[in-house]
Amino acid sequence: MQRQAEQTPDDITIERFSKAIDRRPTFAQGYNYRGIAYCNKGEIDRAIEDFNTAIRFKENYAEAYSNRGSVYRMKGDYDRAIEDCNIAIRLDPDLPAAYNIRGIVLKLKGEIDRAMQDYNTAIKLDSSFAYAYYNRGLVFYEKKEFDFAIKDYSKAIELRPDLYRPYNNRGNAFSEKGEYELAIKDYDEAIKRKPELTETYYNRGMAFVHLQNWEKAKIDLTNAIELQENIIDNFGKDYENVEVFEQKHNVKLPKDIAAMLTPP
Repeated sequence: MQRQAEQTPDDITIERFSKAIDRRPTFAQGYNYRGIAYCNKGEIDRAIEDFNTAIRFKENYAEAYSNRGSVYRMKGDYDRAIEDCNIAIRLDPDLPAAYNIRGIVLKLKGEIDRAMQDYNTAIKLDSSFAYAYYNRGLVFYEKKEFDFAIKDYSKAIELRPDLYRPYNNRGNAFSEKGEYELAIKDYDEAIKRKPELTETYYNRGMAFVHLQNWEKAKIDLTNAIELQENIIDNFGKDYENVEVFEQKHNVKLPKDIAAMLTPP
């Protein structure tokens, strides 16, 4: 007899609010919360359909606009995402999630300073908003203000130690500062929380390369390759080739590691 798949929390949420909607078909909040669960499961179109319905039954539903904006962002429809966030903010100027989502989209569109303003506002409205600190850290990192990035990633970790991305990205900031031992500790924590996070094996491997710990570097780079991470492309974003890396850092890579970082 085939064992039935265990329900996830999102499955339970969908079931719960579906029953509530059956009893009360105009229950706007029910559609909104079910839409969030669909979004978490990656069922984007069903999520949008639920947010649309929530808005139809409650026209001034700022949270539903904000949530739909988040889903449009995931679909790559940035203009609609910003439009929905603008409406959400007009309806509720104190909704931190709407500023955070709009900040994400603005950063994706290359409008870094406007994104920073939105993250600042989100944090001002909710000083415990871990994702807003994390996202602002991404902007600081892109601006090469690594100390500020580390501060924001650290705050995100303090608020949500279960998240893995802030550890990985704080590790990247430490690496940029040449603090490879601290970077490795953060990469360890990221991998502990998300063992299949392929980029972190590459990042940690390169930290070991800088420390000339060739054995551990090779293990991590090999793991990254086996997990389908394109380490050659990653390396190529920072260095034209192995020779440029060696000249910049005054080091000679072992042949096997150099081969791993060289296009065939």
